[in-house]
Amino acid sequence: MTPAGVFPGLDLPGRLAGTVLAGMVIEAVVVWRFGWSPPLAAYSYLALTGAVVSATDLVARRVPNRVVLPAYPITTALLVAACLPSGLWWPLARAGIAAVVLGGFYLALGLAFPAGMGLGDVKWAGVLGAYLGWLGWSAMVDGTLIAFIAAAGALVAARPAGRRRASVPMAPFMTLGAVVAVLATK
Repeated sequence: MTPAGVFPGLDLPGRLAGTVLAGMVIEAVVVWRFGWSPPLAAYSYLALTGAVVSATDLVARRVPNRVVLPAYPITTALLVAACLPSGLWWPLARAGIAAVVLGGFYLALGLAFPAGMGLGDVKWAGVLGAYLGWLGWSAMVDGTLIAFIAAAGALVAARPAGRRRASVPMAPFMTLGAVVAVLATK
């Protein structure tokens, strides 16, 4: 099966190469941030999934379930593995709570504004909530605020003159906010 069949919108070599390049950049940020520490594997997986989800949503306006749904158990397993060496389990519990809180927040937005927020964004929010929550509450808040500020800026820039409505795919901005928050959180 071709990448386009699995990931809608990644049907051209340039789009696929751009997605790989974006993943490499996110991966470099993650390695720089964590070094060779226990959470590196988990956040490396975030880099991979974030690039694919963002590219697919950007091009095809779809968040692929084939990536997001398996990300829940994989993320959980990787964050458990990140907690094992230290024996500290509060970051894992906080990650679970944050996944529910951020997913619930996006679900409320999706129900209130169905034309502006899809269920794919809601599912992706749960995954990002786990990663941001593992780092701390401030990372979750910062990542969410950065995502909405960036999306609002893009929305203003994308709106044609004289038109009141425009739309932007949210997943790339959610991923951007998460990456910036991961990088900024110590």
